Amino acid sequence: MPPLRRLLGILAASVAVMAGSAAEAAADPVIAAAGDIACDPVSPEHGTGDFCRQRQTSDLLVGAGLAAVLPLGDIQYSTASIDRIMAVYDPTWGRVKSISRPVIGNHEGGWAGYFDYFNGKGAADGPAGLRGKGYYSFDVGSWHLIALNSNCDKVPGGCRAGSEQERWLRADLAAHPTYCTLAYWHHPRYSSGHDGSWTSVQALWQALYDAHAEVALVAHSHDYERFAPLSAGGDVNRERGIRQFVVGTGGAFFTGGLDTLIAHSEVAQNDDFGVLKLTLHQSSYDWRFVPIAGKTFSDAGSGSCHGPNPPMPVPVPVDPGSSPPPGPAVDRTAPVISRLSLSRRRFSVPPKGRGTTFRYTVSEIAAVRFRIKRRVAGRGYRSVGTFTDQAVAGRNKRRFRGKLDGRRLRPGAYRAGLVATDYVGNRSVRKRVRFRVVRG
Repeated sequence: MPPLRRLLGILAASVAVMAGSAAEAAADPVIAAAGDIACDPVSPEHGTGDFCRQRQTSDLLVGAGLAAVLPLGDIQYSTASIDRIMAVYDPTWGRVKSISRPVIGNHEGGWAGYFDYFNGKGAADGPAGLRGKGYYSFDVGSWHLIALNSNCDKVPGGCRAGSEQERWLRADLAAHPTYCTLAYWHHPRYSSGHDGSWTSVQALWQALYDAHAEVALVAHSHDYERFAPLSAGGDVNRERGIRQFVVGTGGAFFTGGLDTLIAHSEVAQNDDFGVLKLTLHQSSYDWRFVPIAGKTFSDAGSGSCHGPNPPMPVPVPVDPGSSPPPGPAVDRTAPVISRLSLSRRRFSVPPKGRGTTFRYTVSEIAAVRFRIKRRVAGRGYRSVGTFTDQAVAGRNKRRFRGKLDGRRLRPGAYRAGLVATDYVGNRSVRKRVRFRVVRG
């Protein structure tokens, strides 16, 4: 082969590899987040000055090819009644409602309007989690995302260690040992801005740190602030610390408090509204703050994932040949699933059908993972998807509309397998139930 032709061949192959790598990178999902979003519809400052820029921030989301939008609480001022939500939030951020997975802020009132808007009027469950709880989890690409409720004085049991939410969080983390984990809620664990740092969520922060979570997204302080990766005690730990972003720049208005920054704050501003976009790679992430049109503040960078939750350490004797001192009792009792049933064994998928409801009992608080499999002629059952329920001790119900990741199940025979994982990682025996999807 002549040298020129050989060189051209090498260049062509290199271009092909680079193009393939670029296409693969482009396929990684991108999410966006911000809180403190929509002004009160009767606000005298509506649409003037540094107020009420929810339309401009929502313009950064519409048609952007996002995998998910995370509204970080206080979606509607001064209280999130359904009428106010429909007046201001819905015409703006509501344009990306179909991909929105929100958390509850302190201006969501009694939560009725919030749950009615995101889940459907009176619905017990939906994109905003179980009504009355507001914490849930889901996956985006290879990442596990966890939405938490930081209204600790209102959520059942609060946020302390051993509370229902904290035990659920540990169970969910144990049930999803993914390489990369992101959690988000409203009140910041650390903040230089309005209302400062919230120690009430420390137990949740501790659980996330124990599980090697990477990123925390919060709001409440109406500003943008990025912190160094921090340990459970708030010290810099760049190897496995949690990097927290305060993104209270959703459009409503700014608050002060950034004249003096607390320890380990790396970037802070309360001049430009905007959203934080994160690209979720297989074992890393990129972040970029995107301001509204006409503004210039930017912040961008990358971080690496820490890997899945490590196994419990084995104590080592101090002196060779000696026995280790007795430690605290370890919970090795697995949760038990019983009384599993369906409200309908044959059902159609909405809108023509009503779906079905799983009913089951669990012996303790646990994350229950549902794996749905379809029967394929001559090949047995093949998995078509999973979802997770936050179960309490006792009777539980989970509505199932016959959709997984937004896709309808095709008519046919199916089997659901349920496994419960408690907060220290004990797993139950799998329970199964069969059902059939029929044409509407």
